[in-house]
Amino acid sequence: MEKTNSAIKKIMVCGHKNPDVDSIMAAYALADLKNKLGDDRVQAICPGLLPSRAAWLFKHFGLEVPPSVNDVYLRVGDMVRSVFTSIRADATLFEAVQILKSSGATALPVTDGEGNFVGMLSPMALLSELMNITSHKDESLAGRALFSSPCMMQSVLDAECLTGTAEDNRKIYNVFVAAMSVDVFERRLLRPDRDNPVVIVGDRPEIHRCVVGHGIPVLIITGKCAVADDIVRLAMEKNVSILRTRFDSATVIRRIKFSTPVNHVPLSGASSPLHTTDMVRDVRREALSSSENIFPVCTPAGRLAGLVTKSDFTSPPPFAMVLVDHNETAQGIAGIEELPVLEVVDHHRIAIRPTSEPIKYTSDTVGSTCTIIAGMYRTAGLRPSRKIAGILLAGVVTDTLLFQSPTTTDTDTRMAEWLGKISGEDPREIMDQLMKLDSPLAVMSIEGAIESDRKTYSENGYRFALSQLEENNLELLHRNREALTVAMGKTQAAEGLDFVALMVTDPVRGNSELLYVGDEPVRRAFPYVKRHDGIFAMPGILSRKKQLLPQIIATLATMPKARMD
Repeated sequence: MEKTNSAIKKIMVCGHKNPDVDSIMAAYALADLKNKLGDDRVQAICPGLLPSRAAWLFKHFGLEVPPSVNDVYLRVGDMVRSVFTSIRADATLFEAVQILKSSGATALPVTDGEGNFVGMLSPMALLSELMNITSHKDESLAGRALFSSPCMMQSVLDAECLTGTAEDNRKIYNVFVAAMSVDVFERRLLRPDRDNPVVIVGDRPEIHRCVVGHGIPVLIITGKCAVADDIVRLAMEKNVSILRTRFDSATVIRRIKFSTPVNHVPLSGASSPLHTTDMVRDVRREALSSSENIFPVCTPAGRLAGLVTKSDFTSPPPFAMVLVDHNETAQGIAGIEELPVLEVVDHHRIAIRPTSEPIKYTSDTVGSTCTIIAGMYRTAGLRPSRKIAGILLAGVVTDTLLFQSPTTTDTDTRMAEWLGKISGEDPREIMDQLMKLDSPLAVMSIEGAIESDRKTYSENGYRFALSQLEENNLELLHRNREALTVAMGKTQAAEGLDFVALMVTDPVRGNSELLYVGDEPVRRAFPYVKRHDGIFAMPGILSRKKQLLPQIIATLATMPKARMD
């Protein structure tokens, strides 16, 4: 376990999707506790949009709002190697060869002057150019033609510039070695097809004078040989660049071919780099089947962000999860199945998927996950700050419906008293403020009301969803019954559910009503009183977890559904 943890860069603490106050505050406080215990990798996240009540609490207590995240699918950008060696497209091949040799890399990413990705340079591409002696117009690295500039030649040859400015005016030059008589040299050099000649010569003053006299663009003097003063003056008049190097002619011939800029040889991958926003699951198969081992990764704007290797696609993910207020994958944030779960803190039934390694699991039959988190502070010998105590208290108050829910225990009450003393907050005042904040069925869209606190379950062959709203005006349920029924039917059809139910709870009066859409035999088996408009009255029912869900599970147990598979 320790080995796995040491490779993890970030641990996200997350409640269930469609989060409520208890879920979000529990995640936030648990992350705070783990940070205080020395693990700075831990961060709370909010699955989806932050509910208005949670937003009010963060503002009231002056706490930074956790980031809202729609999914935790691993992106290529999450595993990119941001420390890497690259080379600019206008650098010389000589520089590229040196970098490839020193780094041991099998390929080198190439960028332009603004950091945009241009392509990948590999040793094989260079070798191919060197071996391509039959290239069209003899312009390969093995040929006479050379795409370069006096400036780049000077750099590769470590030469001094005796005349000329060694400007970076890149074009095709034709390289000649003056190893012949002056007469023969002139006949061969001055042919009409000899564009932009570059002459390599050693201690041959007569050749020096001939080259400069004819205004040849570049003269390279090897072996650090002397050049007569009158020739230097004439070269200045003729605008001839004279470069003098310590290398002999054979070395100059080998080196000068590598004064070509990197982007003048074939580069791979220019049209198909990976992007930081790509989901790993979408590109993994193609990457693993590729003949390449290194893949460039670009931002959406085309900037080179880093590299990933083939082994990165088979390594454990750099992120992990801690789940609070839920343990079922169906209730978790999208992508949760791709990341290891290190820990669960919950107060619901246990239905977690199997894990590959042992995990820490903290569960108790209390009314609020925040009650458990507060207890974890005490176990660790720590006292939450006033602000953290305040949001924990809010979680306890809302999930126990101000201690009226049948899920409420003495532990919830005692912990709320402790948190109230630390925070200086009154539980009833917090509940009053939250109830005044909004009326869900008045301010939310119909779809938003259904999705705001929805959980999906699988039981005895059935898949179903239960949503719950706290609403002190149940008349709004009756007014919106038809629109809610239509929206619930769409959810049922879209997700292939057997039924969808919306439980609207009035915590002030201690009652709930239930709107149901779906399987008719299940509807008929419900033990609740059905009103004339089809809404079930549930006096005294306040808890989805402890009262409604167990009743539904008991009902489904008497009428198992045959599996289609």
